[in-house]
Formats: sequence, C-alpha cells, structure tokens
Amino acid sequence: MKPLKTDKLSDPKEFIKLMVIIFVLVSVFLFSQGVSQQQTIINVVVLLILFICLQLTFVIFYKKGVKTLAFWILMILLLMGISLGVAIWYYSKYGITFQL
Repeated sequence: MKPLKTDKLSDPKEFIKLMVIIFVLVSVFLFSQGVSQQQTIINVVVLLILFICLQLTFVIFYKKGVKTLAFWILMILLLMGISLGVAIWYYSKYGITFQL
C-alpha cells in the first residue's frame, strides 16, 4: 500500500503556529485602520473572538494529549486578562485610584 500523504497542518504544532500567525496578522490589519471609538470596539470584539478560537484550539489539543508550552502561556495570559478586567471593574465601580 502507498503511505498516506500528510500535510504540515496535520501536525498540531504547525496548526498552532498557523493560528497564532493569523491572530497576529488580523491584529495588525485591524489596528492599521482608522481609529474611532466604534472601530476600536469592533477591533476588540474581533480579536476577542479570534482569541477564544485560539484558546479553544489549545484546549482541544491538550485534551487529545498534545501538551505544548503555548497552552500554559495562554492560560497565564487569560488569568492576567481576568485580573485586569476585575481591576478595571473595581476602579470604575468605586472610583478609587491606585497609588503607584
């Protein structure tokens, strides 16, 4: 029998690299456009959707047994994002400035 031809995207690491490259290129494209308040909100929503897709990709690969360092880096980024969101919420609710 002839061996099955596999492409690079069947390797999980190559697929993850492609997803990260797409995320970066879309980020650069979105923020190179005009900067208005509405455009900024659209940019953030699109990047949030892409980030969620990228994170789901890492979680699916992790569940399949492919453990990468990028998964843990994204988990740390997710925790940092949550803590930043809580800090912004706290600041907007109570109006207390942080003394640096």
